[in-house]
Amino acid sequence: MTGRIVVGIDGSQQSGTALEWAVARASLGGQRLELVHAYLLTPELDFFGYTGLAASQPVEWFIEFSKEVLDAAAARVRELAPDLSCDLTSKMGQPAHVLAAASVDADVVVVGRRGLGSAATAVLGSVSNRLAIQATCPLVIVGEGEFPTTGPVVVGVDASQFGTNALRYAIAEAGVRQTSVRAVAAYEVLQPAFQADAELTARMRAEVTAEAEATITGALEEARGADTASVQVEPVAVEGRAAEAILTHAEDAQLIVVGTHGKGLVRRVLLGSVSRQVLNDADRPVAVVDLPDS
Repeated sequence: MTGRIVVGIDGSQQSGTALEWAVARASLGGQRLELVHAYLLTPELDFFGYTGLAASQPVEWFIEFSKEVLDAAAARVRELAPDLSCDLTSKMGQPAHVLAAASVDADVVVVGRRGLGSAATAVLGSVSNRLAIQATCPLVIVGEGEFPTTGPVVVGVDASQFGTNALRYAIAEAGVRQTSVRAVAAYEVLQPAFQADAELTARMRAEVTAEAEATITGALEEARGADTASVQVEPVAVEGRAAEAILTHAEDAQLIVVGTHGKGLVRRVLLGSVSRQVLNDADRPVAVVDLPDS
């Protein structure tokens, strides 16, 4: 822990909610905030005679706009937590790249699900999508509206180091929040060809249930440290698809934690299918956790 939480600010309503989430988290853990606004100089547009407003602005306009957005965000921080330390960073560049650079040695990066440039849709915006892979620390993505402040931390666990590291992060967060962890391991049992044999079905279900429970136990033994020994962890082994199982068991959660990938990892340049579905469908903040730097 370096004591620094990076927050992506772009002036959108969802980045405002992300800021408020980050203020609440920093107030619990004693971190300082770094508010980051990235701006791009829009190239000159000549699209069938249309010229965009931003394209006609000098560089000073973008610099002043960035400063004003950050000042407004800092004022909100002072309103919510007057004693919280807050640094402001304005930088020209692609927002995901700027925030990824700021993530080095940070505890966490916090962004809204969608920003100013995203359509009003449930899917992730381009910045949050890219950061889920590019950030060098855990990434928390916050949607619109109020976020829950009570309930357990729910984490998806599988037989991979990504799942174990996600559990480690979930336990640490639960310790800060003085709550419990619900560790969800999902399994799918049967091919249709076996479903007609009730005895075989029961035996296979018992075996994979035991395997899922052992997965949680093994991950917990590796993830729990001496400083988190008091955090209660509820193991949940459930039949079904992983993303759906996590979401179903997170209806009362204040935070969902997933690894960037799971045991089905193919390429590190893409977010895993389970974590992507959870991010797209969750109605509460989601933390995406990669492997620690070696």
